[in-house]
Amino acid sequence: MSVDPGVLYGAPTLDDYIFRTGRITRAEALRVPPVKRARDLICGAIGQFALRFYDQNGKPAENFSPNLFQQPEPGLAPSVTWTRVVEDMLLFERSWLQHHALGWHNRVVQVHRLEPESVTVQPEYRYFPHGSVKVWPEVPDLIRVDSPNTGLLDGGPAIRACIALERAALNAVDGAPPIAFFTPDGDADPFESTADAKARLLDPWEESRRDRSTGYVPAGVKYVIPSWDPEKLQLAEAREFAITEVARLTGIDAEELSVSTTSRTYFNAQDRRRQRIEDVLGPYMTAIEGRLSMDDVSPHGYTAAFDTSGYLRLDDLSAAQTDAVLISAKVLDPDEARVKRGLEPRGEQAAPVDPAEIGTAVAASVAVEAAKEGARRG
Repeated sequence: MSVDPGVLYGAPTLDDYIFRTGRITRAEALRVPPVKRARDLICGAIGQFALRFYDQNGKPAENFSPNLFQQPEPGLAPSVTWTRVVEDMLLFERSWLQHHALGWHNRVVQVHRLEPESVTVQPEYRYFPHGSVKVWPEVPDLIRVDSPNTGLLDGGPAIRACIALERAALNAVDGAPPIAFFTPDGDADPFESTADAKARLLDPWEESRRDRSTGYVPAGVKYVIPSWDPEKLQLAEAREFAITEVARLTGIDAEELSVSTTSRTYFNAQDRRRQRIEDVLGPYMTAIEGRLSMDDVSPHGYTAAFDTSGYLRLDDLSAAQTDAVLISAKVLDPDEARVKRGLEPRGEQAAPVDPAEIGTAVAASVAVEAAKEGARRG
């Protein structure tokens, strides 16, 4: 009989994390740095967008006040509420809001966000001759906001791999190597059975390591520690791969999670933000907008929409060039451009602008941005 090799003494094994069944918990997931960073980039970004309310003509519904978008939860800023709603959608696939107050228009104006783990509402399956469907019961005082994506907590193996690798790396800091094993010291097997080896050697050794004390090696076995250099002790390549898997799960660029990539297509900051809205943030934003525009939340024909203008704001040079083009094309006049920038109108007439000069300035601006990006990447 041989002693089982490859045990991470003093730390949970990979089996404890990667191959464990059941959903990973919110606390476990958010203790993983790349998951926490991805959560902040997705949920925090959407939480910064103001939710606007529009009437049937597409104009701001200024006469429909109070409404759910001004202060959704008592005592909390709207950004906090919507950040947590998106977090529930990201991690659990859906968020739940409990009615707190109705307005004069008989529509909900304040809610309480429920912790997803505490919600007792369960779907039921209905069967038809050609298939079955999962149906959620309609609860009058609950608003369910579903995500179009699967909950991140169901992608457990990648997150558990991050946890196991981090613990293995930190294990070396406590004085235990990431991998160690026992071999028989001689021809005779010192144990009668696997159960005997477990009871007399493996369990006491693991308990000693957990107590941060030195384990006793009995006669008849040798304790072997493979040679590991500092890079291997940190498990750098394996941890980078695990972080990249989290990036794939969330849709976030791996560079945003501190994994260096060898090549990429050039984008300026605004292009990257626009792409993030389209590819990553958009599905959650559209789901929230669609749910809050339904008749049980908003009057028929009224709609909710996120305002992303601040997130996609141009730099001063690009904004000035855009205004010049629009003024030259008579889409804007100078006073409208001044009001857009928060300035008082002066009643000035637009001066003629040569489109060729504008094109030259825009090309120069793009070249400057490209040079900056190239310098930043070395």
